[in-house]
Order: sequence, then structure tokens, then C-alpha cells
Amino acid sequence: MMIIILPISFSLLFYYFLITTQSFRLAIINSYLFFSLQILLITEFLTFFNSLIMAEVFLAHLFFNIIYISLLFRMKIKIPRPKTINNKSTIILLMIGFIVLITFITAIFSPSNNWDSMTYHMARIAHWIQNEGVDFFLTNNYRQNAYSPFNEFIILNLQLLSNSDLFANLSQWFSLIICVTATTLITKEFGLNKYFQIVSGFLVCTLPLAILQASTTKNDVVLSTFIMLFYYYQINSINNQSKLNLVCSGISLGLGVLSKGTSYSLLFPIGIIFFLYNIIIKNYKSKLTVIYRAVTTVIIGLLINLPHYFRCHIKYNDFLAMNVNSEAKNETLSIFTVFSNLIRWTALQLGSTFELLNWYIYKIVKIFLGDKISDPGTSYMDLDFRPPFFMIHEDHSGNLIHTLLIIFLFIISFYYIKRFKKIQLISLIISIFSIILFCLLFKWNPYTGRTIPIFIITTPFLSIVLNQLYFSYKMKIVINLIFLSLFLYSMPFLFFNKARPILPFDNNSIFYKQRIKNYFSNRPDLYDQYFRIVDGIHIKKFDENNNIKIGLFIGGDSWEYPFWVMLKNKFHSNIPDIEHLIINNHNKFYTKKDLKKIHKFLIVENKYLKVLGDFTENYSNEVLTDDFSLLINSSMK
Repeated sequence: MMIIILPISFSLLFYYFLITTQSFRLAIINSYLFFSLQILLITEFLTFFNSLIMAEVFLAHLFFNIIYISLLFRMKIKIPRPKTINNKSTIILLMIGFIVLITFITAIFSPSNNWDSMTYHMARIAHWIQNEGVDFFLTNNYRQNAYSPFNEFIILNLQLLSNSDLFANLSQWFSLIICVTATTLITKEFGLNKYFQIVSGFLVCTLPLAILQASTTKNDVVLSTFIMLFYYYQINSINNQSKLNLVCSGISLGLGVLSKGTSYSLLFPIGIIFFLYNIIIKNYKSKLTVIYRAVTTVIIGLLINLPHYFRCHIKYNDFLAMNVNSEAKNETLSIFTVFSNLIRWTALQLGSTFELLNWYIYKIVKIFLGDKISDPGTSYMDLDFRPPFFMIHEDHSGNLIHTLLIIFLFIISFYYIKRFKKIQLISLIISIFSIILFCLLFKWNPYTGRTIPIFIITTPFLSIVLNQLYFSYKMKIVINLIFLSLFLYSMPFLFFNKARPILPFDNNSIFYKQRIKNYFSNRPDLYDQYFRIVDGIHIKKFDENNNIKIGLFIGGDSWEYPFWVMLKNKFHSNIPDIEHLIINNHNKFYTKKDLKKIHKFLIVENKYLKVLGDFTENYSNEVLTDDFSLLINSSMK
């Protein structure tokens, strides 16, 4: 029941901002931002004292709640009345509400089972809980340390207070709601009416990849949310240079960077374009004020990231850990790099059930790029470009209708460009700048999920163009049909998610399948192997004094988290400590003596058995599966 402290915190913040801003939407996004800051401060503070455990986390959140209650007692209660909306807006809102409801059901009933979640998103959280802090630890998977951790901080608090991963997917799900809200506020600042503000949120909510990721523990929706919050506070600061706006800009910038490494290329265009707009177009009398606010925003963002930067520097001698995390960067920076990545990313989004059409799309890309179609310098891990395909999966799904809509509206926008206000042109410049920078800096790869922020960043501009088209009666009918198509096209992604299907109601549905087996939906062949390994671990009497530990010797892309889940199901609160074995690692060498002393059990990926060599001479092979072995220290039997 300790988990209830989190919605109470958010509700108190919401109530406070609702009174001070007299706006439901502003109250929602401000509450989310300060609630996120609260989670960050508690996580880092308790880590400093090695006290990141359930009781202390609960008391820390309770402390913040007492502060919020004391603030509310001093305020005069004045709640704004909800404004009425027309029937068209109501229909769009109902469609958004339906999508939010179904993704919530999926997020709750299905555990996280995404590949990245099994290898590092959820696995790193298990280590943090065991270590009672988020300091770096020994691991063969550098992503568990080096990658930006804020989404996992949220999940960490959810898991500690609930003693389960039942609510883990809600981090992305709730972020989608905030992202939708922030997008509607941005379009409000661009001068769109209530209907097209809601439409902009609808465009975000019907994005297939956003729907699929909303029930995962990946981080692209969380990143998109902080990007759009930064977008909103920057555009709002043009006419509202309050201290609160300045602080919110810095927090959203910092938490965006702390959510994912690709954030730099997406936050920079927003910040620099609004900075130049304030200096050149807005022509403020005091240029120093604009510079001061920009510098302050960056400083706040850096302060938020300092703990993670220092951990990276201590571990990898590099604040950004680029020396171990450079495979995603383009090796060549040129106009052709942008063109190559743009056309390949676009082609992937157009995959359909028509194989012939997919093949023609591939041939067109081949014509444009020739022998550079799979250039190692611009392709992640030297992966080959293949014909696009249709798949309802958060790693490989395309955004067919949204992509076609973007292409059409970008082309037709030049006809209406003279009708745009100067401030509205910013949305076009930010969209183009973000796309170019993303394609320039990062290698193409077949995992489409990381393009979610790009689609969402372009949404305000799409809404502005649709608003212009809506003045024509014929186009109004076409646009309404497009909205209906977007909603209907979202249905397969809501109900037939390959990894977390609701329909059909059979043994594969998340409602009928055992929760433990749902972890293996993307790799069902591993379930029996993991079950046999964990079943072979027997501890007659466990207590802290016998120092029994389990050593893991698995690869950087192996599924670690299911081992934690199964071991917790078996041993409950008495789960043995689990740590990685690092051989020939510059951080630490394990000796034969160390292995004898601390590890009774070794879980080893079979392809690495030879690497261990004579380190395992005192271990007997207890369980052997296709991919893993369980070794037991004979001296500790």
C-alpha cells in the first residue's frame, strides 16, 4: 500500500498548480515536472547515504507531501470551471480517452517484456534495489551503467514502494498523457483554436509506435515528453518571462538529457531557435535578459545531470561515457549522410502487408543510395538495409499514415506559408532542424522506436497546416476522414501487439497467459531454460551471514532480468545477491580465490564457458540447457 504515496504527491502538486495557474492543463504538466524532480532528488539523496530502500523512499515522499500540504493550507481555494467544448472536440477527446484506457490495461496486465528492458532497463533497476543505490556496478553490459537513467529512476520508485514490477510500465503510459497535454498547450501558443489543440494531441496519441511503447519500460515516450515540455516552456517564455517558467525550462531540459542520450540533438534545435527568435525577431530591449535566461536554463539542466556525469567520469573517465558508447554515432558527417539516413528511416516507416510494395520501396532506396545503402559508416553495427515490412511491435513497427501525412503536409505547406504568422514558422524550422540533426549525428538502424520524438516534434507544425486546410469545405471532409483513418489504424496496435496482445482471447492473450510467461513473449524458447536454471538453485537455509551469492557470466545483450524475476518468485525477500563476473575487464579482475569464496552458484552463458577456463575447476555443472549452464561450487555444497 506504500505505492499510494506517489499518486497522493502528484495530486497535491496538481491541486497547488491548479489554484495558482487556474488552468487544468498547466497544472498537469507543472505537476508532472516537479513530481519528476521530486523522484530525482529522493533517488540521488538516498543513494548518497546508501539508503535507497522501501521505508526510506516512503518517508522521503511523505516529507515532500507534508511540504505540499503546508503550502495548500496557506492558499485561498479557487478552482476554475471546466470550459465547454463542441461536439467535434468531444469526439476527438473520446477517441484519445479510449486509446489511453486500452494502453493502461495493457500496461498493467502485461509485465515489461521488451528486449532492451530484459537486457538493461529493468536489469539495472534490480541491481540498484539490491545495492540500495544507483551507483555504478560491475557488469558486462555497459548500458546498465552508462545510459541515461531517469526513466528507470521513476520505475525504481514504483518498484520499491510496491515491491513488484506491476506498475513499471506506467512510467511510459503516464508520460504519454503528459506529452499529449504539452502538445496541445504548444499549439495553443501558436494561436490554434481549441479544436486543433485537441487534434494535435490526437496526432500524438494515435502514433502506432507511441501506442506500442506506452505499455513498455523503454524510454522514448518519456524523452518525447520532456522535449515537448521544454518546447512549451520555451515558446511560453516569449511573452511570459516569469521565474517559474525559467525554472521549468531548466528542469525539463535537464530531465530530457537524463532520459536518453539522443536528447541533445532534439533539445538543442528548440533551445537555439527560440533564443535566436527572442534576440532577432522579438527584439527585446535587454538582450542581456535573454542571454541570462538561456544560460540559467542550461545551468539548471547541467546541475540535474551532474551526479550521472560524475559517475560516468569515475567509471569510464569520460563525463558522457562516449568512449564505451560510440557505436550509434555517424562516422561521416555530410549532406549525403543526412539524405541517406532520412530516406532509409522514411522507407522503414512505410512497411505494409503488401510484399510487392515493400520490395518496390526497397528498390527506390537502392536507386538513390546504390552501394551506400548499407554503408557501415552510417549504419548501426553494420546492419544491412532490408525491405520494409509490417509488424505490430515496439521495436520494428512503422508509422505509415503519420509518415504519409507528414510528407503531404510539408509539401503543401509551401502554398500556405505566407498565411503563417512569424511565430508559427518556428514550428517548421524546429521540425526541419531536428530531423536534419538527428539524421546527421546518429546512424540508421532498423529499430524504429527511437524516431518517436521526431514524429512528436513535428506535430505542432502539422496541426498548423491542417488548420489552414480546414477552411476549405472539401478539405474539411478529407481531414475528418484522415482522423477517422488514424483512429481505426490504431486498433491493431492497441489489441494485437505481438509482445502483449489483448486479442484474440486465447492462450496468447495477456489475460490468459501466466504473467511469468509473458516476460518471454519475444523469446518463448528461453522460458524452459530459465526455469530449469533457477529450479536447480537450492539454498537450505539462507541468512546474511552465510554470504551466498550467485555469479552471472552472460553477454551484454543477454536477457538478465527474467533471472531476477524467477529468483524473487522462488526466494521472495531472501533472494541471494546477484553480481556479474567480469573477466579481463579494466575495472576489476576476479581471481580463482574470489570465485571460491563468494559464489556458490554460477549462471553462465554457454558460449562463454571456455572464457572462464580453469576458473571453474572447482565447480560442477548442475544444469545444462541450450544456452545456459548452472554451475555449483563443490566446496560450498
